[in-house]
Amino acid sequence: MSMALSAERAILEQTRRGLRTLLAVPAARAGGLARVKDIEIAGPAGPLRARYYQAADALDTPLMLYFHGGGFVCCDIDTHDSICSWLAKSSQGRVLSVGYRLAPETPFPGQIEDVRAACAWAFQNAQSFGAKSHQIALAGDSAGAYLAATMALEINRATPGAVALQVLLYPLVHVRDSLWADEELRNFRFLGRVACLYIARSLGAEALPSLLDVDLSAAPPTIVAGGGPLDPVRNDAKALIDALRRAGVRVTEKKYPVLMHGGLNFTAYSKTATTALQEVGELVRAELTR
Repeated sequence: MSMALSAERAILEQTRRGLRTLLAVPAARAGGLARVKDIEIAGPAGPLRARYYQAADALDTPLMLYFHGGGFVCCDIDTHDSICSWLAKSSQGRVLSVGYRLAPETPFPGQIEDVRAACAWAFQNAQSFGAKSHQIALAGDSAGAYLAATMALEINRATPGAVALQVLLYPLVHVRDSLWADEELRNFRFLGRVACLYIARSLGAEALPSLLDVDLSAAPPTIVAGGGPLDPVRNDAKALIDALRRAGVRVTEKKYPVLMHGGLNFTAYSKTATTALQEVGELVRAELTR
């Protein structure tokens, strides 16, 4: 391994540890949950860590699988514990947060393979949690939203309606450099471009399929929540919303002007984060009980 690569890996490991220290804060978890339980799910290359959250007043709705963000290279179910707990509480539902293998240790499409296995497991086991067995909901933030949207399309193409809802929090839509370069100097886009160049190289997936280049007609009803100027994906999220609506998909959009990308993790420090997750959870509840 070259010195440059060794230094890059060391920086990545330091970033991962720093994010865990900052975000994996037990006190940030929503209170009043009936159940929080760590489990393991069989994945294609070994067990996947998962954590189940159940609201005290859980309704008869589909199980929601949540995939964490972090650019496919950082974070885990611990860094996103607060988000999932607040979503479970505010939606009066059941949330299963599932980890997946990270890049660069696991190149693309290993991440897709892991979440595919998690979805299959959820259909087989949802009833044991008291959730509906024939449907699931999919959710995620940033890179996790990309995984959720990709799997929702795949599943619903095979079995229409099996994914009843997708919840995309400041979704990463693509890592195509030419599109990021077009707006590099606007709305902190230059930061997003640098991040996406690193993501693409880490995944070994410069051709990671853009959500704007696929047929979206099989997508389920969708909730999209995003930030303002400090959210570099907001223009792509808007383009995705427009494309979904053109495909006939019902979309509910929530905008939080002061929310930065990744800001929903900061429930221990930010009223904006808790308010947004409460509002998104209420939208989830309304959608799943229609």
